[in-house]
Amino acid sequence: MKLTYFDARARAEPARLMLELTGTAYEYEAISAESWISGEAKARIAERTPFCQLPMLQDGAVSLCQSQAILRYLARKLSLYGDTIEEQARVDEVHETASELFIEAALFHWDPQFHERRDEHGAATAKKLELLSQYFTRVRADAEHWVLPGRYTMADVMMAFTLETLLPMHPGLVQGFPELHRFMTTFFTTGGVRDYVRSDRRPRTWTIYMATFAGKPEETHHWTD
Repeated sequence: MKLTYFDARARAEPARLMLELTGTAYEYEAISAESWISGEAKARIAERTPFCQLPMLQDGAVSLCQSQAILRYLARKLSLYGDTIEEQARVDEVHETASELFIEAALFHWDPQFHERRDEHGAATAKKLELLSQYFTRVRADAEHWVLPGRYTMADVMMAFTLETLLPMHPGLVQGFPELHRFMTTFFTTGGVRDYVRSDRRPRTWTIYMATFAGKPEETHHWTD
């Protein structure tokens, strides 16, 4: 299995976390921003995707682009999607909720007015986390899992990564919601995930250097303990 993306976390990282969580062997091809801009990598990717886009997953004869399609493929393949249609629907619901927050944060990283609007964005995000925390305590399977007791799913992976994304954007914000913070930190201390996120295999930046924020190691969260 091979996952191709830039030398950054962003849209490919939930897929990597799923692979690491399950101990699945895979190769990661990190394409530099310079190689992409120069066109060296684009021709190869353009042959295999509709809009010359990344990330891209190759699994034997299966070749996929579109991050959400990749995540759902891996969730089914790696038993991270639930066993019944009801469980899968709940996984989708939580996953899509996390994805909304994720996309909003990702777009804000590129906002030319990021620093001027940071407090405003933080206040709006705090309101959403308050609602999210209330929802988590109502529907969670247990204190560390959203859908299935004692068992991680695609929903947990996406939610944990989204909350981690917010840590450097708004220091102290996620910590202000203890239930969410406990869920996130527990996930990132689990098995293969713990080893991966503390290793030099994980990209040092959330996105590429051209972004207003999160394109530098000091603007990206790193687990050390």
